[in-house]
Amino acid sequence: MTLNRWTPALFGCGPEPAGFRTITAALADIRIEEDELIVTPVPRTPWSADAEAAILRWAPSVGYRRVWLPRRVVTFDEVAPLGLAGVDCPTCGARWEDGSDCFWERVRADGWFPGRCPACGGSLPEWSVTDIPVERHA
Repeated sequence: MTLNRWTPALFGCGPEPAGFRTITAALADIRIEEDELIVTPVPRTPWSADAEAAILRWAPSVGYRRVWLPRRVVTFDEVAPLGLAGVDCPTCGARWEDGSDCFWERVRADGWFPGRCPACGGSLPEWSVTDIPVERHA
């Protein structure tokens, strides 16, 4: 799962709509309403149970309590526990990991993981979180 800012070109009338025939990944417009996500698949792109599963794995780790999907609403009893988050940059190959209180405060305040690689500036996919909690410091 990779988050990118919305662009009006997704619904444009120029040559870009022809490119939609080549897309194999699911694309969605994700709107944030407090601690809820509203997920709307982008027209002319594939949508699947795998796409929904990816969103449902990610959402509680960054602090969302409810996800509005195209055909159902999923409510989480609690947000995911804090742990060690990590990601590999697909551009430069750097491995980033963090589980500090400061990191999680930022992620939960923003509603997403850092999206740019500190080394090369490339776009990062969403981070994975281990089930092993990191020792918290008071």
